[in-house]
Amino acid sequence: MEGLGVLLAVVAAFVANLPALREQWRTDRAGSIKTIWMFGIYLLYIGLGIVVVLLLAPREGGGEDKSVYLSMFIVGFVLYGALTLMRVVPRYREPPAWLMHFGVADLVVLALIFGCLAAYLWA
Repeated sequence: MEGLGVLLAVVAAFVANLPALREQWRTDRAGSIKTIWMFGIYLLYIGLGIVVVLLLAPREGGGEDKSVYLSMFIVGFVLYGALTLMRVVPRYREPPAWLMHFGVADLVVLALIFGCLAAYLWA
């Protein structure tokens, strides 16, 4: 039943954004097309992260203590992809400057990714 609630929330958010998407398509078609392509590449990136997790996951039982490391690895992987996506898609409001270039946010997320990966492989 929880899955149905999440599905309904996603569908409701999509329907609520349809008028804005239609307006953006009319006013900035090139930006809309670039955003769609970049989102497709982001989905491929997420798929790559899932494949890495599936390849690293232990085949036999007893990996419960390592599952936190893999979970945090994929969270960091998704966040780094979202950070990169935010930098390349067309936008209408400028995000904070410290997010728009390589800096603290990148270092924190990369430390999370590689730290969890090293902890998983080491443990």
